[in-house]
Amino acid sequence: MTKRPVTKRDRQRRSRRLSLLLVMLFFAGLVAVGGVSYRYLADPMRMPVRTIRVENHFRHLDRIELQRVLSAAVDGGFFSVDLEKVRSAALSLPWVAEARVRRVWPDRLQVKIVEQNPLARWNDKALVNAAGEIFRPRKLPRDLPKLRLRGPDDQTRRMIRFYQQIVPRLARRGMGIQELVLDKRGEWRLLLNRGVTLVLGREGVLRRLDRLLAVYPVLRREERSVSRIDLRYEQGFAVAWRAEEKG
Repeated sequence: MTKRPVTKRDRQRRSRRLSLLLVMLFFAGLVAVGGVSYRYLADPMRMPVRTIRVENHFRHLDRIELQRVLSAAVDGGFFSVDLEKVRSAALSLPWVAEARVRRVWPDRLQVKIVEQNPLARWNDKALVNAAGEIFRPRKLPRDLPKLRLRGPDDQTRRMIRFYQQIVPRLARRGMGIQELVLDKRGEWRLLLNRGVTLVLGREGVLRRLDRLLAVYPVLRREERSVSRIDLRYEQGFAVAWRAEEKG
């Protein structure tokens, strides 16, 4: 039996198989080296995070408490530390509105914090920002916003939208708001900065408020005597006077 001569095509096939085998061995080697390198670099004892740098200055946030919380959340080395876990730890503090964390070679985490900016006091023991997010510091600061909002926790955004609608209307008459209330029945009530309470009801509240503001200059002369104005009437409103001003 005679052997078939090796043709050029046979040699090309063998060359391609050998090339493929070498490529596979090369990538297998890369995977093996990568795995060993990752285990080496992931070891927190080899490349530990030595510094956590917090950016920005704060009015209310306790920087020492923040550093403690961030340090407790670091559970790996420079390459293996869970950045989302560190970010979540920062966000667990009531005064933190937003946090961004990134690695800085060779051993540092850089944390950028956005502090909460309260728009108003919310009910009795909380604060609310302009986005309608409620946050509850363990201790309320002395420099609280003068504005107070009272209502259900799921109505913050609605109340802030309404507040933004009525502020310019009142400002044109030189009036401001001390308190805005949305009760369980869905009725709106305002306490003005001059101590006058406005009862707006549930429906057509902006129309009712505009109707009052159109004639308010007439009441301005008696404003100190006015205690309460009830706007829940189709054609007008009722004025309650302070008791000491009667008769």
